[in-house]
Amino acid sequence: MAPEKEIQCIQHRDDYQFDLVFVDEKKFGIRVRFNEDDAHPEIVLPISSLEYLWAFSHYCWVLTQEYAASQRGGSENFNCLGNERLKTSSKLLQWARRNLFDSGIERWPELGPRPMQDACCFDDSQVATELFLVALGWIMHHEIAHVVLRHPLIRTSFLEQEEREADQFATEWLLDGLKKNDSRFRKRALGVATAVLAIQSLEVDSTACLRNTHPDAHDRIFQNIELCGYAGDETIEAFCVVVLQYLFCQTTIKVNVDGNSFSEILSDLLFDISRAKNAPN
Repeated sequence: MAPEKEIQCIQHRDDYQFDLVFVDEKKFGIRVRFNEDDAHPEIVLPISSLEYLWAFSHYCWVLTQEYAASQRGGSENFNCLGNERLKTSSKLLQWARRNLFDSGIERWPELGPRPMQDACCFDDSQVATELFLVALGWIMHHEIAHVVLRHPLIRTSFLEQEEREADQFATEWLLDGLKKNDSRFRKRALGVATAVLAIQSLEVDSTACLRNTHPDAHDRIFQNIELCGYAGDETIEAFCVVVLQYLFCQTTIKVNVDGNSFSEILSDLLFDISRAKNAPN
């Protein structure tokens, strides 16, 4: 995800001796824990969480590309299932979401998009894989940050502060050292956005999906996208606005598309999400 930092990554692995553990379980539960036998930290990667993150990455890419094409064509309305490309990607995402909350062990659908090593570089699945790898890298470095920053793996009064520190660590790990006009910066910033939007996608109708231990997803979007701002190019903000518009289309939260910029539209939208989440029942 950041090959220029390979030596630092190896150093962290050797210094803190953490392992990656793949498990079959439901719900979105990528996390750090300590091995009971030797007290070494483990990054737990539920396979259903990885599958959901890939399917979400795929749909985000397809959705934003089709939305942009619709805008260029002068359309005033956009159908999230308006063609076969969107329907196919959406169908996979719905399967991944059901699997995430039902058993977590369903087999990947035989038909439809899937990660492939030999996919064409312009294929939706290849782009989805690139976004997925960065998004996963961000989530994993968030968990590694808890180990490196020596955060206690128990609930404390500083819990939200520690989560924000871990977010910042992960975002800076991926982006530090890259100029904002570097194509790698754009790809990684889109991957960071995909990660926090995936978390938001699981909190549309509820509070935090991550065991109620993290800041609300909309707050994490604001904090991390601010670090990803693309120096006059609002690609990242536009990406977030389109995906959030899709995620909240069945709620009372509506996007004010008449803003002066995507940055302004995104800020207003995140404020409205926050206000709706904090409103008394």
